[in-house]
This record gives sequence, structure tokens and C-alpha cells, in this order.
Amino acid sequence: MSERRIAIAGLHSEQSTFSLRTVDESFYAITRGEEMLPQYNFRARLGDIVDGVTWLPAVRAMGAASGPLLPESFDAILAETRTALETGLPYDGVYLEMHGAANVLGRQHAEETYVAMVREVVGPDAVISLSMDTHGNFSEELMRLVDLAACHRHAPHIDNLDTRDRAVRNLLETLERGTRPYKAWVRVPVLLPGERTSTVVEPGATVFARQLPLIEQHGVLDAALWVGFAWADEDRNAAAVLVTSWERESAVACARALAEAYWDAREEFVIVVDHSGDWDAALDFVVSGAKRPVFVSDSGDNVRAGASGDVTVALHATVGSPALQAAGVRSLFAGLVDADAFAAAQAAGIGGVIERSIGACLDFRYAPAVPGRWTVEGFIEGQYGEGTAGVLVRDGLVSVVIQRTAAPFIAPGDPSSPALRWEGCIHLDTSGYDMVVVKNGYQFPSQLAAAGSSFMAITPGGTDLDMSRLRFQNVWRPVFPLDAEFAADLEPILVEGAAR
Repeated sequence: MSERRIAIAGLHSEQSTFSLRTVDESFYAITRGEEMLPQYNFRARLGDIVDGVTWLPAVRAMGAASGPLLPESFDAILAETRTALETGLPYDGVYLEMHGAANVLGRQHAEETYVAMVREVVGPDAVISLSMDTHGNFSEELMRLVDLAACHRHAPHIDNLDTRDRAVRNLLETLERGTRPYKAWVRVPVLLPGERTSTVVEPGATVFARQLPLIEQHGVLDAALWVGFAWADEDRNAAAVLVTSWERESAVACARALAEAYWDAREEFVIVVDHSGDWDAALDFVVSGAKRPVFVSDSGDNVRAGASGDVTVALHATVGSPALQAAGVRSLFAGLVDADAFAAAQAAGIGGVIERSIGACLDFRYAPAVPGRWTVEGFIEGQYGEGTAGVLVRDGLVSVVIQRTAAPFIAPGDPSSPALRWEGCIHLDTSGYDMVVVKNGYQFPSQLAAAGSSFMAITPGGTDLDMSRLRFQNVWRPVFPLDAEFAADLEPILVEGAAR
């Protein structure tokens, strides 16, 4: 391969517009310039195909999930990235690591704004390739700004690094050929959460698995299927398909087939666990003899999708449950955000008692803070050397990990998150509890490995799985399941390939 200059940048976050939590740039782990290179060891993963490539890292902002980003913070990240890219000009190509569901408070189309800035800086001849989360949004506007895009094919995302590799391999092949591929894009008017579209069960397993056979059948460069982000109210939020190919007809045929497969299966996508229901049903499941520990997802307050992490509906009902008390059920709430209670527990020390209400500091729309006489039982270190990230407290049979910031309860090395440094992540041994409540939706590999059985509780909050309880005003309608009886236009939009 001849000498190539390739820039690296990224904006990776998902933000629920139904969450009351807002964040600024301090929420992001921002890496700059040469300090980014250890995170992109393409030589070790891709081998000789990177010969002749000079990697020119600019800025990467990794922010995982939250509520909306403040406008001034987004503008600051945008300006810093622009300056860094301008410093390294010119480029043959650009690799962008994105999620696809960022939201800026009071604005729409954050990724489109970001990539438009990148395109303006690098010019029309540079080839831009994205890697994205399948729970992001791939709009027509975004499609027209880039040349290539790859997204996850597995949910949970055990293929984080594989997706990144794919985006870079396709970029290098495109540069070597000296021409851009055809792009065939389809908006599929379906907006479903990840808890209904996991690839570990049907129909997700079959629908998403069709990508590789379709790529081989039609001889295309790549095919990708996004489900969109269900917890943001933007006109762009929906499922989408992109096929890139060196042949016009194959691009269109493959895109149409993949879009039709997803559309045809839309009514078959259901909650991806064997047991689900409201919180009362979850408690009934626990006391009914289910194998313990029972991991219960408080899905409406899913911090992995942008919720605030302090909604107390589940904790209130558990503390006040006569059935749990009578059965002697030991419960662990593995994460409740309350910075003031966190500080008070730290000050009290192990063995100390804080007599106060906890939770509902930010989001008190569904239930108030929970009173109690909480004994401090331990401090939990964050997984990235950031010091104490959780304080374990107990009142009677109910234990709670109080956290200063919203972060998931996930074991180190969980295969769904190898590339994401999310400060504040906590974990502890759960074998001494009968019920473990986690603030996420579908459960991740390390959680499933520790669980005797699992339950998905459909609870209220910023990531409510009952979408009828969310107020959508901007989403492009009709869209399933908000609308039921309508015909979908699944004819691909084709963008011609062209020489660089």
C-alpha cells in the first residue's frame, strides 16, 4: 500500500432527551493527539494492511450515556476537534469513532453537525469512514457526509473492536482502489429499544445474522443495520440500512433485502428475556422460588442508555414489601446516584449510620427519596483507579450501593465493553444476596454469569420500555410501534460512487 495520511477523531455518547440529567464536557474522557495512539493499535489487530499508513490522531471524546449535553460544551469539543484537524492537514482519509445518539440540549442532529465540520476541514477528497453503535441513528444527512460506515452486529456489543476494525479495513481498501463505493441507504420506519432487538434471541438473532450471507450473496463491500435510539425525540431517530458496494445494482438489492427483513420482523421483536413485567411482578417472581440470586433490571432508569440513575420507584416498593420481609429476601440495589448521601456515608465511615432519605435528587417525577437508617458497610473502588466510586449501605434486609455519578454495575473485563473507559463503574460479589437490582436494560455477560435467574422490570424513567408513556413530538411519523397500520417505503436511496 502506498503512503497514506489518516486522521483519527471521535465523539462517542448517547443521550436520552427524556432524562433530566444534563452534562458538560467534564463528563467525557477526552484524549488528544499522540495519547490516543495506544487506544488504536491497528498494527496488532489488522497486520500488514496498515503498512504505509501514518496515523494522525486529533481528539476523541468518549462519554457513554447520559441526559443531554450542554450546548456550550458541545461547541467547545467541536472547536477543539476542528483546530486539531486543521493542524494535521492534508489527509487521505479520516476514521471517526462514533456512537450515533448524542443529543445537545435544545438542538438536534449532533453527529451530523460534528461530521459536517470534519468534512469542511478535510475537504471533499478525503475518505471518511465511521464506526458506530447499532443503537445510534444513521440519517440520510449523515450518510451523504461520509463515504463508509460500519456498526455493531451483536447486541450486547461483544464486537466493539471488530466493528472498529471493519471501518478501518474498508477505509484502507477504498483508498487503495482510488474510488468511492456506491451507497444504498434506507430509512426503516421502526424505532425499538435494544431490549427488544438483542441478537441473542429471535428474531434479532436471525435478522442481524442475515448481514453476512447478504454481503456474500450480492458481493458488496459492507452492509450495516441500525435500530436507532428509542429514547431521544429527534426527527432522525429510526432504524436504517446502509450498503456500500463497487456495483450499483448489488448495493440496491442488498439494502432492500436487509431493510425488508427488519421491517417484516417488526412485530416479532419482544422483550428479550424469559421473564418480564412491572415491579410488582418482579417481586412476585423473586418470592416464587426463582433461582437466586435473581438479577432484576430496573429498565426505566437505565444508566447505560442515559437515565439519571436516581429514580426510586423500585427501591420504594422493595423497602415497603411485606412479602419480601416475610420471605427474608436480602436485596442489593447495585447503584443509586445521590452525591450528597455518598459524601455523608463517606464521612460516617464503615460502621457509621446515616439517617436520611436517599435518591430522587434529580428525577423525582415518579417517586420521592427513600427514608432509612442506613449503616455504612463498605467502600467500593472504581475500576479505573479513580478512588471510591460506591458506598455500600444497609437498612434491614435492603442494601444499596450509593454512587456519586451514574455508571453501570459491571464486572471488569466484561466482553460487552472492552473499549469503553466509563469512570465510576463499580462491582462487588453478589453471591450473598437473593435479589440484585441493576440500573440497566438487557443484562450484560458478566451479570448473566452471576445470576441464578433474571427478570426485566418495565419501570418508569428516562428510558422507559413502555414507549406509550413517553411524549414524542419530533420523531418522523409514522413510525412503528408509535403507529401501527401504515405502509413503509423501503426503496433504497442510491448515492453514486466516484473517483477520489
